[in-house]
Amino acid sequence: MRMYLFVLIAFFIAFNVHAAKLDEVQRLKLAYPDNIKEITPSYITWKDGTRMLIRSPVPFADLISSHIYHINKALGSISKKDVIRDRYEPFFRKMYGSTAEEVKKHLVTIYWMPKVFGKRYPLRVTAINGIDKKLQHISSELEKLPPAYLKFVTNPAGAFYWRNVSHENYLSTHSFGIAVDINSHYTNYWLWDHEKSHKPVSELGHHNQVPQRIVEIFEKEGFFWGGRWRFYDTMHFEYRPEFFIPT
Repeated sequence: MRMYLFVLIAFFIAFNVHAAKLDEVQRLKLAYPDNIKEITPSYITWKDGTRMLIRSPVPFADLISSHIYHINKALGSISKKDVIRDRYEPFFRKMYGSTAEEVKKHLVTIYWMPKVFGKRYPLRVTAINGIDKKLQHISSELEKLPPAYLKFVTNPAGAFYWRNVSHENYLSTHSFGIAVDINSHYTNYWLWDHEKSHKPVSELGHHNQVPQRIVEIFEKEGFFWGGRWRFYDTMHFEYRPEFFIPT
């Protein structure tokens, strides 16, 4: 009986602590309403009925939650800390595909700024969340910019490419077909600048050539700009609508 009470108390303490810190995770439901049915303190319910565990600060409580709520352990799990640190790959694997082959099933080819470049620049991107349509709209808006902007958006450096982030053990968002790199010749990447300047990373500062108008066109459609990262990558844009939802 005492053990039962202990388990029950531990569970409800974990539940209440976890519930008070749910805002960061709740952004995901607002950002991806076509994919997520419900978010509780213990799990995410996807539109297909499967449930992904939201880890609590008390691992034992996770065991109870997994049993009570019929969590699908094969989906992996995320936590509030993962969301804050932007390290919740299982979430994206569930939404866009857990392997390259699964992602490819949803890829479509769009042509980048066709009124300017014709069919010179085909890009493979996912149709999930309407990302292909959003990028086509971005492409159309970029076509309206004055000629001086063209050098930044000609010859885009890439879209879908299944790979890890350089020197890391987690996937790049390019792996899911949700990211686009614009012309690398007129952008800055912290590692390239570091190698070129031979300065310590702490003294590197922040470098950028991309006009704010281009950034605004992408961000209006929910694409986060890599120039906002501490370790900047100013050619990079990825579909992350959760970053634009206030907590």
